[in-house]
Amino acid sequence: MELSLLAYVVLFGLSGVACLGSIPRARTIQHAGTRNALTVFLGSSALWCGGYLGYLLAPTTTSKLALYITGFVFAFIAVGSWVYFCAEYTGRSVQNTLFLYPALAVFLFFTVLKITNPLHNLYFTTEWTTQPFPHLAINHQLLYWVVLGLSYSVIMLGFFMLAERLYHTGTDSRPLIILFGITGVPAVATILSDQVETLLPLMYEPPGVAVFAVGTLFVYFDRFEAIRLTGGTTKPTIYLDQSNQVRDYNQAAEAIFPALADAIGNSIDDISATLADHISEPGVVAVTENGETRYYEVSTNPFLSGEVETGRLVTITDVTDRETYRNQLEEKTEQLEALNRVVRHDIRNDMTVVLGWAEALRDHVDKDGKAALERVIQSSENVVDLTDSARDFVESLAGNRTAELKPIDLRNTIDTELTTVQEAHSDAHFEIVGELPQVTVQANEMLSSVFRNLLGNAIRHNDKSTPKITVSGVLDGDTVQIRVADNGPGIPDEQKERIFGKDEKGIDSPGSGIGLYLVYTLMNQFDGAVWVEDNDPTGSIFVVELPVHESAER
Repeated sequence: MELSLLAYVVLFGLSGVACLGSIPRARTIQHAGTRNALTVFLGSSALWCGGYLGYLLAPTTTSKLALYITGFVFAFIAVGSWVYFCAEYTGRSVQNTLFLYPALAVFLFFTVLKITNPLHNLYFTTEWTTQPFPHLAINHQLLYWVVLGLSYSVIMLGFFMLAERLYHTGTDSRPLIILFGITGVPAVATILSDQVETLLPLMYEPPGVAVFAVGTLFVYFDRFEAIRLTGGTTKPTIYLDQSNQVRDYNQAAEAIFPALADAIGNSIDDISATLADHISEPGVVAVTENGETRYYEVSTNPFLSGEVETGRLVTITDVTDRETYRNQLEEKTEQLEALNRVVRHDIRNDMTVVLGWAEALRDHVDKDGKAALERVIQSSENVVDLTDSARDFVESLAGNRTAELKPIDLRNTIDTELTTVQEAHSDAHFEIVGELPQVTVQANEMLSSVFRNLLGNAIRHNDKSTPKITVSGVLDGDTVQIRVADNGPGIPDEQKERIFGKDEKGIDSPGSGIGLYLVYTLMNQFDGAVWVEDNDPTGSIFVVELPVHESAER
């Protein structure tokens, strides 16, 4: 074998082996789209090399021609898979079938032209020559150069996508820039192959692909994966290895933590101790710069090579608006709690004094003054009731957004509140109709406020000389309904829904408007419901529905 022929065999042979041998490593890439695209690209490049080797070594003209066309076709496949790889690697997954079908049609059209070239010679003609060694020479025609130009245009589109991705990542992308650049260098030899006598008129891109494959998949694999992850989002991201050392980052992360500049290989503790504290336990980090504090939520995802964790990706999300709102809510909560203390201690204490003196006056006023005194006492009692409602309301809102629920004995809760209300309103008639279900419900201690407000509401809004309130209950599968009925004036249909609004007071009501809104708020926290129905012949029925935790009746 002549030395020049051997050089070509070694060049394309090693390139094919490198591409083929890199496929198992490519299959360990986490991202499915990138993994599949790179596998196709390397496989088609290996078969491209195989076709060229067959063309150089096959014994007959027919076999040489067939193998050259085989390599020619797989070179075309490599072009498409290169763009596919670039799109997937840079987060531009191709999903639009309106684009794929025309592209597939173009590919099939030119593939058929290549395979049928011996019939029309539009791509190339062949002749035997002895320079630089005896071989079947390929003479490219105009169509070859047109398709080559179009192919290079498509390839450049892929390089543009890669360049944009590398621009948005950290400073550690230079090795990948070099490797991606090497992939395109052999194109110079391809373009000059018809002009330089010592070069066979072949396409010389496979050696560049081989260098790219070995470099990205074996030498700079972690960096290759990290750049795909950190550059694929506008969110600030940092890639750490197993030792929490910085392996890569994007520009958005550097803008928040300037210490990341030239910090590749440094521990994350050297960048920000606060950030480092939230690597293992994700949370919110406060960063103050130029007197302005911004808040960032830190989350991490493991970075895998196959099944082995090689590091983690740290994603930083700006949650300043959310945290500012939360801080404002906390401040308002503190104000509500302060108001609660004032209401509970100052106002309630003063009204207790008023009630005490008013009660003392009962035996010292004439008949004409008794009615006025009773109104004073009733109004004072309403204010005391208001302090209880305000306290319960603040407690229901000042706690966690998600109420902590636990099993609460429903019958005991109702009995306790009913006894309390009966003692306070001896002029009213209370009755439990039937037997209340013996169940526990998913609620908390605030459940007593629900029935305290409903029973008190039934009395306050009653226009009869003797208010009559009945309480009944029914177990219905996984829920229980409690019905509090009165003989008052009732509630018009147009007000039945908005009666639970925070500003509603009921019909001609002297109440605060807090009670029923508190009931509605608590029922939402308990995953229950409350609504109002008409009683017969007059009055209203407030229906409370709660999820059952456990029932003694099942």
